[in-house]
Amino acid sequence: MLKIKKDSTIYIFCAPNFATGGPEALHQLAHQLIKMGMNAKMYYFPLVKPKADPVHPFYKGYNVPYVTTLENSTSNFLILPETSPEIIFKKEFSNIKKIIWWLSVTNYYKMLAPVIRRTRRKPIYWIRKIYNPIEFATLTKIKEMSIANIGHSYFSMDHLVKAGIKPIGQISDYMNHQFFMRVDNQITKEDIIIYNPVKNGEYLQKIIAKTPTLNWVALKGLTPEKVADRMNRAKLYVDFGYHPGKERMPREACIMRCCMIIGKEGSAAFDQDMPILEKYRFDKTDDNIDAIIETINTCLNNYDEEIKNFIPYREALYREEQEFEAAVKTVFVNA
Repeated sequence: MLKIKKDSTIYIFCAPNFATGGPEALHQLAHQLIKMGMNAKMYYFPLVKPKADPVHPFYKGYNVPYVTTLENSTSNFLILPETSPEIIFKKEFSNIKKIIWWLSVTNYYKMLAPVIRRTRRKPIYWIRKIYNPIEFATLTKIKEMSIANIGHSYFSMDHLVKAGIKPIGQISDYMNHQFFMRVDNQITKEDIIIYNPVKNGEYLQKIIAKTPTLNWVALKGLTPEKVADRMNRAKLYVDFGYHPGKERMPREACIMRCCMIIGKEGSAAFDQDMPILEKYRFDKTDDNIDAIIETINTCLNNYDEEIKNFIPYREALYREEQEFEAAVKTVFVNA
């Protein structure tokens, strides 16, 4: 629990004019804090084009004020996504209370590893190691600095606890209202299988190669409206990619009444993050390919019955915003 005083400002660190799942969750949090009467602002950094509008058009509807500088005061708070933890060492943020919101797990390591690698190549790293070592935002260091941590998925909560870090709470984001407006339950479902080619690789290609008569449709290079059209028509969504957190596309597919066949990597392995029956969840092994193809055909040929198994997950997704608001109120409390 974080006790927020009336004179406190909550800054939320975010990349400017950038649209993806993480920045939207950050704007949702700021929007909710403002609704609760707190002084929350987006802190956009870095500003590559100072004169350009840093607010992406997708997020203007959240009506969150922003700043490009902040007050480094002990009465204020700075919320950081897990992809920017190096901020905790900067002098300009030395006094402000820092909080890391773990929107993913994997993206943290993808960020940290190259930072360490690049830094260790520089002579200054070895020179400073003698008298003033350069520090990295490892989990051990985050724990030592007593920085508050908030989980997003059950996957992130589990990962932090196993690292000896006790999160102060769990806050998961919710689907954008505009997405629900694109749901069309009147469209007749077709024998279409949709997938994200960016997230899936060689393993799914093996399955596609073995099912040449099936209608596989890649969701790539499409507008949000066209993605929604494909999802409204498809009977099945297949995803064997790695899930660094609660991924948006599987949630979108479920809301659009698609059956789902999912791998077990990252957040997808946890029933708490993706509550679907285990018969739709597979390890990525060659031995499982025949069983996966059999399940694909079952979902296509017996769609009206199979889709009933996804009703609990879909209902949970419709409750996300309500649960998000309750979680924020649990973590952020007026002092």
